[in-house]
Amino acid sequence: MDAICQHCYELIVGNAYRVTSKEEGITMLDIVVCSCCVMEARRLGLHAEEIVIGNKQDSAPHRGNRGSRLGI
Repeated sequence: MDAICQHCYELIVGNAYRVTSKEEGITMLDIVVCSCCVMEARRLGLHAEEIVIGNKQDSAPHRGNRGSRLGI
């Protein structure tokens, strides 16, 4: 499944980033954005961290145990 930037609504090609903002412990913003939009977010002083999305094999936490829950 292709990821769409939740700010500019373009297809995310390459790295994706989670941009968050909290005020007094309340999450005000939590979106996944593309590399262009993360630059704007950082310029505005928002917290941003790179994330892994989609079907990339590196994102599978239990790569060696695939299918074990299904008895395969």
